[in-house]
Amino acid sequence: DRVRSSVTDVIPCDLSKDAVIPAELSLKPFDIMICSLVWDVVAVNAAQLEVVIRRCLAWLSPKGVLVVQGSLHEEWYTVGSALFPVLNIDKETLFSVFDKCGLKVEKWETRTKCSTHY
Repeated sequence: DRVRSSVTDVIPCDLSKDAVIPAELSLKPFDIMICSLVWDVVAVNAAQLEVVIRRCLAWLSPKGVLVVQGSLHEEWYTVGSALFPVLNIDKETLFSVFDKCGLKVEKWETRTKCSTHY
């Protein structure tokens, strides 16, 4: 209940564009952002990932928190019978991009089932 009452809105955004959130929404930076299986489908290489992360960071308050979930060592994901490319990255390269963007990893977990998710 505490979490539910704390969430005031869910904001749609498009990380493939420089204008991630439409200007007419007149929003201020967020205290928390949750990016679940987003970065690795928008970016397909480390350079694109850095751009996508920086677009997120432009909307994060200075003391804000990012909660991120993604995949390591993947090449494709499916929606129905359609195949889409996905960021094929290892932990070392991912952390290198985080470092370039000034991010500090507070907690890291991986789970392995059919693939490895962070």
